Amino acid sequence: MEQYNKKELNIEVKNLPFQDFLTSRYSMTVRVNAQKTYEYSKKNNMPFFNMAVACILEAINEISEFKRRIIDNKVYEYDKINAISPIMQEDHTIREIEILPLSEHDSLERFNEYIEEKKKNIESNEFLVEPSLRDQMPICNLSCIPWINFDSMTNIIASPNQLMPVITWGKLVDGKIPVSLTASHMFVFSYHFKLFYEKLEQYLEKPELLIKG
Repeated sequence: MEQYNKKELNIEVKNLPFQDFLTSRYSMTVRVNAQKTYEYSKKNNMPFFNMAVACILEAINEISEFKRRIIDNKVYEYDKINAISPIMQEDHTIREIEILPLSEHDSLERFNEYIEEKKKNIESNEFLVEPSLRDQMPICNLSCIPWINFDSMTNIIASPNQLMPVITWGKLVDGKIPVSLTASHMFVFSYHFKLFYEKLEQYLEKPELLIKG
């Protein structure tokens, strides 16, 4: 796994909100415009899944609160986070791969090739980490349900105060995809949800922003 830098924040864990609730996790689903990224992916022979991952990772990495974790009872913020994504196999079983953000690659084309190579050789690229350790790592969970145009969804909760963001998107219908975001209310509030969806739609509406000059 990529070892990103992290900084300790002057935040007392005991003062974080919602710790005594049944869970500090909460979710939201919003439909965002994605037609232009879909068209771009088809024109350039790139899977729409790969393009969506690039857009999501760019958006979430621009918002500090989603990159915060608690390690040894101290609050840290990573400078970047990666994606962990399930990839369905031919027998409908699931294997997971880790995906570094676009900023870690030379170009969008190289990013696309990198994901396709991981899918092709998933036996040697499968992400295997004890679930209890994932919440301290610089990762978010990204899943696609391409067959369903859902209105909302819930996500499994590994622990009441789980910090790792979970993002799931669905079928493209009338130029939009539903995007579900689950995060920790200890760090993330409605304003940060707003920022995420605005930034995500910006990239999905203008995929050319992903191209490095």
